[in-house]
Amino acid sequence: MAGTQDMFDAIVMADERFHGEGYQEGYEEGSGLGLIEGRQHGTFHGAKIGSEIGCYQGFAFAWRCLLHSCATEKDR
Repeated sequence: MAGTQDMFDAIVMADERFHGEGYQEGYEEGSGLGLIEGRQHGTFHGAKIGSEIGCYQGFAFAWRCLLHSCATEKDR
């Protein structure tokens, strides 16, 4: 009788066991995909911000050169 009881418990508990295994597999796969997606997102937005900062740096260098050349022309 104990053997049939264990068999029935295994059948009844199969849903819970499969749910736990599916959760664990999904969590592992989601963690890996989340890292990949996060890296892509960070790379894309980092490039956009870097491009914008480079544009501002170009303006600053241009104005510095223009102001410096105007100051030297006034000194002559």
